[in-house]
Amino acid sequence: MGIAAKFLQLDRRDRALAMAAARALASTWIGLHTVGFRSVSRKSSRVAGQGANNAHSWCGPPPKWSVARPTVERVAWAVRAASTVIPGASNCLVRALATQAMLGRYGYSSDLRIGARKAAPGALAAHAWLEHAGTVVIGEVELDNYVPLTPPGTNRSGSPA
Repeated sequence: MGIAAKFLQLDRRDRALAMAAARALASTWIGLHTVGFRSVSRKSSRVAGQGANNAHSWCGPPPKWSVARPTVERVAWAVRAASTVIPGASNCLVRALATQAMLGRYGYSSDLRIGARKAAPGALAAHAWLEHAGTVVIGEVELDNYVPLTPPGTNRSGSPA
């Protein structure tokens, strides 16, 4: 079954959520390639901090017909599904930032995590993932292999500097 047929078989809420995820992924990818990580990360975390009332500029307003907000798991599903059809959206950083913006759109808080590991001799590999309430929402692949980098403004223990 093709992608279009699968999309059409989704219920109305899931189709709208998948479309919003596609917009968030495309906006994130474009933002990372034009204005850079710092600006996109700031915007994404600001949306996540504002919740559903003020997050409209990044992902669009929540659907008017929506009775209940989607679960964190459903938002992550939508981002994973949309990332298979949006060019460049399979990148872990794009997915994590887009998911953060989507979660913020529906009033959920989240934390972007970036980790590094040794790759080839003299090389590093990096990975981004997103956590909500201490649970990994997206980017859960091989996390045991990555050492989380300390967020800016914190000391090594994770408390504010």
